[in-house]
Parts: sequence; structure tokens; C-alpha cells
Amino acid sequence: MATSTHRRTLDPAASLLRAYAASARVNPYLIEQLHPTLWRAKVPGWGTKTIAGMVAHLHNCGLRYLERTDQHASVPAELDRWKVTPAQAIRALGAKRRAVLEIVGEALRAGRRIVGFPHDAAQYLAYYMIHDAHHRGQIALLARLLGHPISPKTMQGMWQWGARARE
Repeated sequence: MATSTHRRTLDPAASLLRAYAASARVNPYLIEQLHPTLWRAKVPGWGTKTIAGMVAHLHNCGLRYLERTDQHASVPAELDRWKVTPAQAIRALGAKRRAVLEIVGEALRAGRRIVGFPHDAAQYLAYYMIHDAHHRGQIALLARLLGHPISPKTMQGMWQWGARARE
């Protein structure tokens, strides 16, 4: 019986962009699943930290690098941590995801860095995937401390990258 030796050629840039797309979609997914009372609630001893503020920070980080590129018109505006609503955050995170895929995707294909970022475009994506995951962990902890832990179904959904990437 003959076996096929045909293998799909790996495209590292496309794989990394797909991974970023899925990871970035987890952020709005998590917001969609949160109990509404959590958005601005404060945990004693945590100062002014709220989930709204963490999400605004998560969104705002990295925008300054994207704004320095020739394609800056597609970069969304920053979010105000004191005023942002869950719906605004979800829309803004979607816009940031699209801008990153466009701008960083082009930089990856061209072998360029993101202007002002000290590392290459691939490391930009890796850095912000890790950054987002860190803050998702903080959000999950804050939800637990506020008496509304993230459900097991939602936690599993955060790991279903294939489903998130298709959304």
C-alpha cells in the first residue's frame, strides 16, 4: 500500500497570525461571559483596579506601535478605563484584532519590524498574546474574589481556539 508523501508546507507567519487571531478573540468572549455586576466592581485592597480598567489597558497596550505605521488609519482609538462599557470594549477589541492582523501581518510578510517596538513582528504578536493571557488570568481572579467565578464552561471555551478563531 502506497503512502502519500505530500505534506502541507508550513507557513510560520500565517500560523502565528491564526494563533493571534484566536487568542485575541478570547478577550471579547470572556467579556461576553462575565456577570454584569463585575464590570466596575472593586475588590477591597486592590485599589482602583476593575475589570473595565483591565480590559481598557489590555486594549490600549500596543496601539502606540500600530499608530506609527503607514496603515495607522485602521488603528482603533484607546478606551477610557473610567467610561468604557462592555459593548464598547468588545467592539474596540474586535477592531484592534483586525488592525493587528492587517498591520502586523504585512510586517511579517515583508520581514519588517513594527515601528518603535524593540523586536520583530513575530515577537510583537507573541508578546501581546502573553500580555492578554496575563490579564485574562487577573480578570478570572478578580471575578472569583468578587463572588462570581468564571464557569467551567467559559474556562473551557477560552481554550477552544478553533471555535474562537472562526468567530
